[in-house]
Amino acid sequence: MSTNGKKRPAVKMLLAVFTMAALAPAILVAEEKGVTVDKTRLENAAATYPQPGASETQIKALQERITQQQTQIDQLLGIVGQLKQRLDGATPSSNPSPALLPSVGTVASVTPVIPATARSPEATPVVALSGSPASAAASQEQIETYTRKVDALGKSLDSVSKNLGGFKLSGDLRFRWDGAFRSGNSVAGPLQNARERYRIRVNLDKPLSDQFGFHLQVGTGTANNPLTFDTDFAGADTRGPFFILESYADYHPNKNINIRAGRMEEVFADNSRFFFDDDIRFNGAHEIAKVSLGKSGSLEFRAGQYIFTNPNVQILPSAAACAGANPPATCIFEQAGFAPGTSVRDSNLFHEGLVLSGKSGDNWGHRVTVDFQSYRNPNEFLIALAASGTPVLVSGYSGITVSGGAGQGGNGTTTKGGFIYTAPDFHVGHLQYRIDYKGWNNWPLFLDLQGSHNYGSSFLSNAEMATVGIGQVKKFGDARLMYGYFIKDANSMISEVTDDDIGTGVGTNIRAHMIRFDLGLAKFLQWQNILFIQDELSPNDPARNFFVPLQRGANTSYRIHSQFVFSF
Repeated sequence: MSTNGKKRPAVKMLLAVFTMAALAPAILVAEEKGVTVDKTRLENAAATYPQPGASETQIKALQERITQQQTQIDQLLGIVGQLKQRLDGATPSSNPSPALLPSVGTVASVTPVIPATARSPEATPVVALSGSPASAAASQEQIETYTRKVDALGKSLDSVSKNLGGFKLSGDLRFRWDGAFRSGNSVAGPLQNARERYRIRVNLDKPLSDQFGFHLQVGTGTANNPLTFDTDFAGADTRGPFFILESYADYHPNKNINIRAGRMEEVFADNSRFFFDDDIRFNGAHEIAKVSLGKSGSLEFRAGQYIFTNPNVQILPSAAACAGANPPATCIFEQAGFAPGTSVRDSNLFHEGLVLSGKSGDNWGHRVTVDFQSYRNPNEFLIALAASGTPVLVSGYSGITVSGGAGQGGNGTTTKGGFIYTAPDFHVGHLQYRIDYKGWNNWPLFLDLQGSHNYGSSFLSNAEMATVGIGQVKKFGDARLMYGYFIKDANSMISEVTDDDIGTGVGTNIRAHMIRFDLGLAKFLQWQNILFIQDELSPNDPARNFFVPLQRGANTSYRIHSQFVFSF
């Protein structure tokens, strides 16, 4: 007994030293994670270990306390392990933190650790030792707070995952029921087409430097219709193709200058369905220079230059060759007004103007747009529209022989189905005014008024639009209502590039109403419903060399879109 009594103080001292040594790795790990360690409590806890001469009762009490604290540690390690699994499942870390092992020591109370990027500066977790089991346990409120912060961190990691390697991915998927209906009469036959369609678009963006960026969009569509990205639920069980919808690089030396080249939206495109269809893209370049007007607004100068065709015709055949039994395919240019024996230039659009934006108080916004469009060789659009013209203007670009012409008619031509517009030129001036009011919480208002005149035509050369809307859709339960009224005379603009829903089958020579209702089903999902009501404006007029594909007097056409749009 005496021998054992002499050895007992040494055992107690070894136990104390072992405990302090075991806690050292935990302290280092905690401090590497930016966690404050209460070393005063640590020292006090070490002091409670039995000293030489301590009684057997004191040793037994200490052992019970250690057992209770170890149970609490095991519970907390289980919680930390579950949270770590959630983080590892969201985005694996390339530099994993040292694992917390149950063998690192006996820690009485561990406050949850939040990474430095996800916690607030004032909320600094503390690792401490406590002699009381009650003070050592983490409360349910602490665990719930920790869980909420980890969820926020998970969302941040999701955002990072979308930007892997500097590439940002986004896109949408749309399922549309599309119905078009018109009863027939002596002027125009009936129209009935009810179909299901889908559209997929995927965007890839990459900043190349602080001043250069790259953008690519691929998606569905058809080779011979530039006015839609939709693909019908048809074709038996064949596969639908993917196309390059957009592809451009831009240069932005500062926030006020942007120069872009490639395949892109038109520089004044605004998805209003007035001039340009929201699915059409042009090849070329544009430039934007912005001047800040302080808190009151800004002034933008915009210019776009676009190339539509590359005829690649050295010299057109003679009139005699084109009148023969087997005329060359390029004779179609002579039918479009090009002189025999001459070369053919490409077709272009030059578009310049300015946009003035301003604010009135906190809730009112104003925008005024003044611009001018000038088309060169616009009759080449009519060649591309005809099946006989696609071999010389369309197939060479796409690398395949398309089944029909590209685009839609609607403009007046000098002969029925001919290749020369009644309007000698398309030099179109345009004025737009839009006012926005954001003072009704989730129910903003806007009014958009636009008008244009084609100075290249002496008649039927005007177009007008008025659209009003209320509401916006960002989450579940949000709603939006819109109404639009459109008039587009047959010589007012190029039909092949304007909206194909406002005017079903024809883009001009129409009067149309648009009624729209959108409903938010989730943050990523909208249900959109649009009704178009269309009537034609003018009949044929041979005295003016004016012929249109769909005349006044045709029965009213109705078109309905009901679609679900998923965004990511």
